[in-house]
Amino acid sequence: MGRLDEVDADRIRAWLPEVRSAEATAALMIAVAYDRGIGTAELASWYDRPEEWVEETVDALDSPRFVSTVARLEGVDVEAVAAESNLAPDTVRDWFDDLADRPVADAADVVRRYAEGAVEPVRTGTASTVYHLDRDAAEERGWSVTDDDLFAKAAEADLGLPEYGRFLVEPGESILEAAERGGRSWPYACRGGACSNCAVVVVEGDVAMPGQSILSDEQIRESNARLSCVGVPITDEVKIVTGIGDTEAFADLRLPSPSDTAETSD
Repeated sequence: MGRLDEVDADRIRAWLPEVRSAEATAALMIAVAYDRGIGTAELASWYDRPEEWVEETVDALDSPRFVSTVARLEGVDVEAVAAESNLAPDTVRDWFDDLADRPVADAADVVRRYAEGAVEPVRTGTASTVYHLDRDAAEERGWSVTDDDLFAKAAEADLGLPEYGRFLVEPGESILEAAERGGRSWPYACRGGACSNCAVVVVEGDVAMPGQSILSDEQIRESNARLSCVGVPITDEVKIVTGIGDTEAFADLRLPSPSDTAETSD
């Protein structure tokens, strides 16, 4: 019986031909040898590494963090990827670790792309379901964005479009694009992440925002605000509260909308 608890040694072997860096290759070989009963002191001697490094590497690989550990060893700059997508680094690590459910070749291809310097936005290859609730509709019923059961209450209430509903966001689509494709008319102005007209609050799931340049770190991290015009779901389901761009907290960031301009022209 092997000594690894979380990760099957056969899966580690399947990753060996897929990695490119000497660091990742050594780490995977060490994990396989450790599973066969070789001690960490002997492995440290074989691979000319500190025993502490061997122990920490085996622990990291023998965990739910397996794929993100391989990504780090391959040279993926998680901090840069997170900054590009306006996500927390732990969210990006979680995204890499979710690749464990994919075939090894597919997961390794994603890791390789980021390891080769493609600091591009985090994106999924599958569709996501977005549930939306209008802020005004919630407040009229005395609900708060911070209520743990907010969307459960919305589902039980007599609410329909445009206040409440759901739609599918296809890979490569923004939330706003998918909403419009589904016949919804949501506020927007620039459509490029430079104003707050289309802002939403993410209640559940997570959304990357490649290209946004207006929201502060506090609005993103503490309020969980996102811009739907550049927002791309990175989880299978996302629950958002819409109409946030109309609040005072975002007043200084709004721009005149196309509808406002049209009314002025008339």
